[in-house]
Amino acid sequence: MLVLSDEKDVSIFMHPLRQRMLEKMMILAEPVTSKRLADELGIAPSSARHHMLKLESIGVVEKDHQELIHGILATYYRMTDKCISLNVCNTGLWDPTRLLLEENARQVREGALKMMKDWQESPSQDWDDAWGLLETNGVIHLTRQEALELRNLMGDYLHKHSQPRPGTAPIRFDVISYRAGEVKEDDGKH
Repeated sequence: MLVLSDEKDVSIFMHPLRQRMLEKMMILAEPVTSKRLADELGIAPSSARHHMLKLESIGVVEKDHQELIHGILATYYRMTDKCISLNVCNTGLWDPTRLLLEENARQVREGALKMMKDWQESPSQDWDDAWGLLETNGVIHLTRQEALELRNLMGDYLHKHSQPRPGTAPIRFDVISYRAGEVKEDDGKH
């Protein structure tokens, strides 16, 4: 796990363009050059390189390999295998943490709405064409141990499916949960 605990590192990570670059890297799921990211995102190659070096400086991305392309040495980057977390114990990071959660939720919500709209406008409207679309919201009741088990199961499942395979498509998601109330004590009436 990579825990970002100071404001400078969090500021580097939270930059909106860098977040877009990281999202694109997750979708592409292969080592990429700054030039390719620039082309994918419609930005200047020098800007993409600058932002990639910033992400590398905090350990979010790393060099994968270099290749000679048309006489130019191109550096390929990949995301590290580390889970990235903001240090929630640092109260000075409350605003960046809140912004990151809001931005992730916004991106997923907008993507899901676009997918629904595209599906509704498609001639077939075959529900199987909307695979990957999942909207869920609710409350489950778990013990502390069950909550940890769910977190580990989801983490393992998401990690297992983080790389493309034949027949797969990238699915953007945002999974968040929290303890919404007090712990219920056993009153012996069960």
